[in-house]
Amino acid sequence: ATALLAAGCESKAKVVPVEGVLKIAGKPAANVSVQLLPDHLKGNSGPTSYGTTDAEGKFRLKAQDGQDGAVAGPHVVILADLDEERPPQGVAPKRAPRLDSKYTTASGGLKTE
Repeated sequence: ATALLAAGCESKAKVVPVEGVLKIAGKPAANVSVQLLPDHLKGNSGPTSYGTTDAEGKFRLKAQDGQDGAVAGPHVVILADLDEERPPQGVAPKRAPRLDSKYTTASGGLKTE
């Protein structure tokens, strides 16, 4: 999965516009939740920001406090496929997930600034 993000400014307190395109295997990924968590280990703080990709993989983030964008600075990225098949426990899914599990947790290593 690849996330292309555009965020400006360097002030840690300022929320800046963030938008991008999410692609999986080079193709736009629709209906994927994108969350940016300020990376506290790198000194960034503020609200989590989130958005959902459209049919072209485009997204715009909104901060939890209602502002458009995200706090400038380093972030951990978490993705969630909203179309992922979720069969009952013990039943195997019929199709493979679009996202590698390493992109779906804060410890997965996907980061941006």
